[in-house]
Amino acid sequence: MESVFAFPVNLSLFLLTSLTYMCIYCPDGWNQARCPYGWTQVGSRCFTYNQTPMSWDSAKRHCWGLGANLASLHTYWEHQRIMQLLGNTAVWIGGSKGLKGTWFWSDGTSSSFSQWCWGEPSNGYYENCLQMNSNCWLDAWCGYHLPSVCAKNIVN
Repeated sequence: MESVFAFPVNLSLFLLTSLTYMCIYCPDGWNQARCPYGWTQVGSRCFTYNQTPMSWDSAKRHCWGLGANLASLHTYWEHQRIMQLLGNTAVWIGGSKGLKGTWFWSDGTSSSFSQWCWGEPSNGYYENCLQMNSNCWLDAWCGYHLPSVCAKNIVN
């Protein structure tokens, strides 16, 4: 049976089949998912996992083709939920370093939240893209081929 999630989730088959139209991590009062099939609702946004390894720029273009962006994470709560859904998978998310060394989200949003691994960002010469692993974030060479996470706002 095909999972209703686009993420590699460690839940029972019962939960996977019963959550088709439910919000799994929602603010109080939310109960109906408004995400397309294959997307998972986390708060007010929809996320999907792309398991095909590709460069950060290719992953960004792939998300654009889905009407989304590489995922931006704005709270510890969002970060935790996405980590739970991904398990131990390292992925691209939407952060990148600008010419002046400032990190920004590719979707244009701003946030003071970060979840850098110890010693990160290491600011290696070619480490200008944001990789998320099972615990935290690190700056990485944008040419690495990794799976990715896309996000978009819920359509009302």
